[in-house]
Amino acid sequence: MSQQADAEIIKQSVLGQDLSDQDAQLLATITRHQTLNAGDVLYQEGDQDNTLYVIVSGKVAVGKDEGGRWVDIATLKEGAIAGEMAFVDGSPHTLTLKALKSTEVITIKREDFESLVENAPVTCYHIMRAIIRNGHRLQKEMNARFLEMSRFIQNQYTM
Repeated sequence: MSQQADAEIIKQSVLGQDLSDQDAQLLATITRHQTLNAGDVLYQEGDQDNTLYVIVSGKVAVGKDEGGRWVDIATLKEGAIAGEMAFVDGSPHTLTLKALKSTEVITIKREDFESLVENAPVTCYHIMRAIIRNGHRLQKEMNARFLEMSRFIQNQYTM
C-alpha cells in the first residue's frame, strides 16, 4: 500500500478525527503493515510490544483464554484501534487479539511515533487525544454494561 492510501485509512480510523490531510500523511510515513489469516494472533495477553494497531480490513476478536476456553469480549472492525495502553505506557497487553478472518492492520511503533514529537507536536497531540477519547468511549461502554449486569443480578435476587 502507498503512503497516500495509508493516510486515507488513518483519516477514516479512530485516530483521524482531528487530523488534517497533512497530519495523516506525516503519520503514514512511520506506518507498517501486517496481514493476518483467520485464527492468527495479533498479540497475546502478557505480550509487550509498544505498538498501536489500526484495523484496515477484516475482523479481530478480543478475548481471553480461561482454562482452555476462549471467552469473547469484543470484536474490532475496520477503523478500530488496539494496543493503546502498550503503545502509550509500555504495559503488557491484558487481552489476546486474534483474526476472525483475513485481516490487515497498520502498525505504529512508539519509538517511531516519538520521533515526530519534536517536529510535529500538534499532530502528536491530536493523535494522543484520539487515543484518550477512544479509551474514554470504551470505559463508558463498559460502565453501561456493568450497570446492566448489576441490575439483572439484583432483579434475580429480589424476585
